[in-house]
Amino acid sequence: MDKFYTTIATGFFAGFSSVAPGTVGTLVAIPLYLIVNLFFGSFLTFLFGIGLMVLGYFASEFYSSISEEKDPKEVVIDEIAAFYMLLYFAPLGTFSMMIKLPILFGLFRFFDIVKLYPANIAEKLEGGLGIMLDDIVAAAYALISYFIILWAL
Repeated sequence: MDKFYTTIATGFFAGFSSVAPGTVGTLVAIPLYLIVNLFFGSFLTFLFGIGLMVLGYFASEFYSSISEEKDPKEVVIDEIAAFYMLLYFAPLGTFSMMIKLPILFGLFRFFDIVKLYPANIAEKLEGGLGIMLDDIVAAAYALISYFIILWAL
């Protein structure tokens, strides 16, 4: 089970990237979402995202305990699960995806790095909950900002 949780927590080892592991982890969510969405209906795509968040909680809880770090940089399942769900809720559209996806990606990475309230509070929570929750808050900020940008255009 140790190898399984490590594989999940590190986003199939994307978290071991020597350059920007959080960004690399976020990128993993894109093909994962597109594949799941292609082969399954909207409801199962949503359930898969919820499953990612639940599994991410346990995997990050495990990895954080064995590494003895509060939020190890190798753990990127939080970025993967949060961005996956962000992709689910953001209306990308087939033809506009090439324009909207980079905007969504940039917004998510910005809010994940900046950690505005309440993400900064969520990040202080212990274990898997703190690891996962701050990214979910960042995804919510990104989604709201994305809708504002779409409305303004």
